Parts: sequence; structure tokens; C-alpha cells
Amino acid sequence: MTMTGGYPAEADIDAFLTARGIDVEGMRGNCNFTQEFKQLIYRLLNDCDWAQGLAVYAATSATFNVRGGNYLYAGTVKTFTPGAAVDPTDNDTTYVWLTPTNTIGSGVDGSGWPGTAHIKLAEIDVDGDGVITAIRDMRGQTFMRYIAP
Repeated sequence: MTMTGGYPAEADIDAFLTARGIDVEGMRGNCNFTQEFKQLIYRLLNDCDWAQGLAVYAATSATFNVRGGNYLYAGTVKTFTPGAAVDPTDNDTTYVWLTPTNTIGSGVDGSGWPGTAHIKLAEIDVDGDGVITAIRDMRGQTFMRYIAP
């Protein structure tokens, strides 16, 4: 892959977009460019909205919360609605997961992930002053499926 100005060659970009269902070549010389450009932006934003669901984030420097969203749990589509922000344990790593009852569970590294069915969401590092120093997104390991005990 050849890089020019920090970007791959145009042919490589075209192949990348085509593999994702985005027809850039069809836009060239097309009088419907504005409509197709809006559709492209719509698709990108829609994908971003989908990817944000169930993401763990720092609601404040010392609390975390989970974004709402739809997910598939044991073959059933569910919707998670966020609640109040949670204050994780100081000077520890907190594990955050979604339970079969559509609630958020958490535990510290001494107890680790639960031995029951769950969806891993994140690991959060907190310093001795209670400040969140890192959030590691774990959804990629288990997103759209559940972990049986």
C-alpha cells in the first residue's frame, strides 16, 4: 500500500470503500452526486450511532456510565437504557458487563469477570485519588453474543 500525504493510494482507498459497500466510482460524473453524498454521510453517521451503543465512558473524571443501545442477547434483541453514573473502586481495575437482566454489573480485579452469563463491556483503571485513568473497550471480544458460564 503506497502512502501519499498520509493517505493510501487512491486505488487502495477505492478498494477499501468498495469492500464496505460504498460505490465511489458510481459517483464520478453523476448528476445525483449531492443525493449520493448525503446517503454516504447518512450511512457513516448511522454506523457511528450503532457502534456507540453499550460503550462505557467517563461521565465525570471519577464516574463511569454506559451508553444506551440495542443488542442481541441469547438470540433475543434487547434495549439497554442507561441509569445513573457509577463511582468505581479507587486504586483498582473495575470490570464492567451487561447482565442477562439488562442491567450493568461491575467488579474489581480481585473478583474478575463473573462466572455467569454476561456481555463484557470494558475494563476501567482508577488511580488512588479515584480518577479514571483508562477505559479499555471489551465489546469487540463479545459484542452481539453472550458468554455462557
